[in-house]
Amino acid sequence: MSIRRTLALAGAAALASSMVLAGAQGAMAVGATDAPSAAASAEKTAAQLLGLSLQGVPDTFIAGGDAREFSYKIDNSSKHDDVFYPFLKFKNKAGSLKAKDFKVEYQLPGEGWQTGAVAPGGGDGDDSAALILLGQVDGDGNPSDDALLVVNHGKNLTIKVRVSFTGDAPLGKAGVVPVVFAAALDDDSHLPTDNGGFSCEGIRGAGFTIKKAAPTPTGKPTPTTTTSPTGTHTPTHTPTPTGSPTTSHTPTATATPSTTATATPTGTPTTQPTTPAPTTPAPATGSPSASPSASASTAAPAPSGSSTGAPEPIDFPVSVPKITPPKIVPAAVTKAKAAADNADKALATTGGGDDTTAIAGAGGAVLVAGIGTLVVLRRRKSAQQG
Repeated sequence: MSIRRTLALAGAAALASSMVLAGAQGAMAVGATDAPSAAASAEKTAAQLLGLSLQGVPDTFIAGGDAREFSYKIDNSSKHDDVFYPFLKFKNKAGSLKAKDFKVEYQLPGEGWQTGAVAPGGGDGDDSAALILLGQVDGDGNPSDDALLVVNHGKNLTIKVRVSFTGDAPLGKAGVVPVVFAAALDDDSHLPTDNGGFSCEGIRGAGFTIKKAAPTPTGKPTPTTTTSPTGTHTPTHTPTPTGSPTTSHTPTATATPSTTATATPTGTPTTQPTTPAPTTPAPATGSPSASPSASASTAAPAPSGSSTGAPEPIDFPVSVPKITPPKIVPAAVTKAKAAADNADKALATTGGGDDTTAIAGAGGAVLVAGIGTLVVLRRRKSAQQG
């Protein structure tokens, strides 16, 4: 057999092999798209696969005090993009904490601070707790389209949160738990594969204590202690009855506080021979120390309010929400998916996993080799005919 015929047969065989591999890949892809629900049912639900965590929750909140900040992270380790509503569930040990007792604000990446809303469908009475939606509600009381978020597979989203409690909030032990209502998205249609479900990720949250503000001192420090030297108007050079100047007591006059010095005469000698000068230094030496002690008493101890690193445990039961589930509207999903794609600066992956990707790569390599062989044969034939 000639070399030319051998090369031609080899090229044809390579081309045929590449077409077979490409067909096999297409068949696998069709098989995957024909039954996306079966693949989804074989895995855990999206709500269970999303990793939820709170970071930097303060160990103390002050009733009537300033808002304190922490972060809420949603991590998608699944093989699918997920759509979700983010919530925070607040509960105290007595079960008496209500939504009216605190205010929750949240901030999505690249946006400003907004105020959270009580979760529709009974968020202020579920599990003796208050469930807060980190989103807005529409005129009908349902979550708005902007409240729905998407986190693509292999990505995460961090929401900043700040919380403040009213002055009459119940004091004592309390806690906050991250919650999502989530659904996985189909890889092709990018629509939810089911109606979604609630998850608290094993009820892992953070405990804290609601305390009263430290009492402030009533009234201002009075200069009563600084007025004691006023009865000792000792002139700077007042002669004693013996006629000798008591220059040894001159420093006692200069040590008197400024408030006393303004009340003394401008150096005009007064004759008080009946008041011996040596009896007066003791009150004068004690007066300067009285002023610092009065000012130090005004400093109230500041509450810690900072996170101690590892979050405090919640020492009372917190259950998964049992309220009416919110609806996931397709139009809102499309909007949220586009926002997530823009944030990630890449299109989400569509198609099979690692096995089909490897097959596609091998098929492409064989196809290129077959085409190269045919090109070489054509050039040789043209050269022989020329």
